[in-house]
Amino acid sequence: MQHLKPFLAALLILFSFNVSKAQILHTESFTVILDSTKRVQGSIVPDLKFKNLKENLFEFENTADLSIKFKKNAVTFANKIELSRFGNQTLLSGGYVYAEYRKITETKIAIEVYNQVHWAEARGMEWKYAGGVNLRLRMVTKPNIGFYLGIGPFYENERWNYKGVSDDVSIPVGPVPIINENIKLGSYASLKYAPFEKIFVDISLYHQARFDELFSSPRLASSSRVTYKFTEVLGLSFIYQNIYDPNPVVPIDKLFNNVTLGLTISF
Repeated sequence: MQHLKPFLAALLILFSFNVSKAQILHTESFTVILDSTKRVQGSIVPDLKFKNLKENLFEFENTADLSIKFKKNAVTFANKIELSRFGNQTLLSGGYVYAEYRKITETKIAIEVYNQVHWAEARGMEWKYAGGVNLRLRMVTKPNIGFYLGIGPFYENERWNYKGVSDDVSIPVGPVPIINENIKLGSYASLKYAPFEKIFVDISLYHQARFDELFSSPRLASSSRVTYKFTEVLGLSFIYQNIYDPNPVVPIDKLFNNVTLGLTISF
């Protein structure tokens, strides 16, 4: 997609700003190059802040993604690290590591295999391991629009504590971490649309649930962004994300929202 190529790698830095703090990783916000002639693309944005307060405050954040297409294969790597320290005390730590392999075919169907690890102290998720396989359907692939569907099973293993619970009454006496292990079915729908040369719209929806709870209590998520492109590498994006978990492992908020406005950089 000629109009979409500059944008597909551009906004990992923004899309991943809060996904590392939630249970669902918005993987469709990473680089998608299967329908592009560009073999390598991605982004990397480090950010380091230092404040000389009563104690030294360090805030470090780095987000990067890289996608490589070779012959009939495509590999995507993504990671995010965020760390805040006040003196010798760690205030916040979060991030993820993600890897995905796709087999590119001449038909509308592709197979993708992925693995991920992420953690989010702000919500009490000490770690999450997940891996699975999807059947990806390229429903529409035109120069200015792409529409994709994906579905497949995956395994997840999570460990939660109560640091993210705001209501002290909901915290049990002598709390111990909870390990949550499941095999689930995941699915997504993704629309990528460039109505004008400098405008790009990206919308994705996600559904994850155990096989015995496919419709009774799924985890749901969505991502929406609109980008205005200044140059081939620089743009301005407005992003809204949400994640809804009807039965969180620990009593944190069921609905998680994020609104972001910021610059995007791609290569």
